[in-house]
Amino acid sequence: MELRGGLTLATRSTRALLRIAADRCDEALGGALPRSAEALARPEVIDALVARYTPKGVDPLPPIAAVSLPGVEFESSNCKNFLLELELAGEATGTRRSVYAKLPCDELATRVFANAIGFWRLECTVAERVARQVPVRVPRVYVVAQRGARFVLLFENLRELAGARLFDNRDMAAGTTPERARMCLTAFAELHAAFWGWSAARREALLPTALHTYLSSDLRAMTRALNAVAIGPAHRAAPDLFAAEHVALCRRATASWDGLIEAWYREPLTLIHGDSHLANCFEYATEDGPRMGLLDFQASQWCKGMRDVQYFLINSLDPDVLAAHEEALIDHYLSELAGRGVELDPQEARTQYRAFSFQTLMVGVVSLGLGALTERDATVRTVLARGIAAVERLRFGDWLGEVEASTRSARPNEGAES
Repeated sequence: MELRGGLTLATRSTRALLRIAADRCDEALGGALPRSAEALARPEVIDALVARYTPKGVDPLPPIAAVSLPGVEFESSNCKNFLLELELAGEATGTRRSVYAKLPCDELATRVFANAIGFWRLECTVAERVARQVPVRVPRVYVVAQRGARFVLLFENLRELAGARLFDNRDMAAGTTPERARMCLTAFAELHAAFWGWSAARREALLPTALHTYLSSDLRAMTRALNAVAIGPAHRAAPDLFAAEHVALCRRATASWDGLIEAWYREPLTLIHGDSHLANCFEYATEDGPRMGLLDFQASQWCKGMRDVQYFLINSLDPDVLAAHEEALIDHYLSELAGRGVELDPQEARTQYRAFSFQTLMVGVVSLGLGALTERDATVRTVLARGIAAVERLRFGDWLGEVEASTRSARPNEGAES
């Protein structure tokens, strides 16, 4: 599978390079999507995008009289995120509105990687098809354009919301409070309950398996290959943090990949955020007090809701704080689910929490081991340290041993059947 995954990544990367090159040719002919803030910040460009790429069921932005760049940019590991100031025309002449824009980053390696893995395509698909069905507050979507290896996303500027507070990776690394964590878990419960137990056909119609990081036939092998390739470089980059025993655990897990996939994606499934840390949440005011919304859906998938729960808690709380409040926070999530008509056995929830902790660890390993392609700051070491602390505290290795034993016991039966 690792060989197949490596070949798939090479093939997809080659195709991505060709698409990037084709975009440059189209750009010379005036047919490509804009790749810079300056190219986007023109009334005729915004109007053309709105006319062609406003999602169905969304009220389009009014005609634009003028566009300016206020110079406000936002942190991102793989995109250019910035504000546009729009002056509206027509009946709204003179009215100004700011929008949040996302474009691909400039770094070629990251653009190739993003197109090969498909997380930009996934985010665009969620924005276009799924966002309006999500019960949790998410940014309003104005434009979703995909062409070649490029995309343009225009969202509402959440900073204009009453009582808005947005977070970044430094906030996540600093660690949030149990009180704020409970607010975020309520938002995840609201999201999960709305899609809990959907049939496979209904799931496929909304968000197809071809985009699923772990269940797509290509991406499943490629994800395993990426994990395996990243282990050695991550150890060499931080042997004091990611030590030999952690390397051994990760290699055991990648060797049991099929068993992990079977355990992780057993029915029932729901829609999850997938990158559910503090920096992808935002706080806003309501008549009933502050609430949490969600943004940046580059890793959404059909999975178990506990995947979001453990990923958020492990990444967003200091390990000592999490250890003291983990049980109560899990129970809070289960209570919020139950209040929305979904019952999840507490013991089963904790087994899932433990099982998915490896996914959280491996995100940190890949980010450190393949850092030129993903994250580029000290936050990576913080989240990796938290992932290591979690798999040790939760004894993930013992759970993995059960998967390995089950796989070994199944092999004689498979041989007899054949």
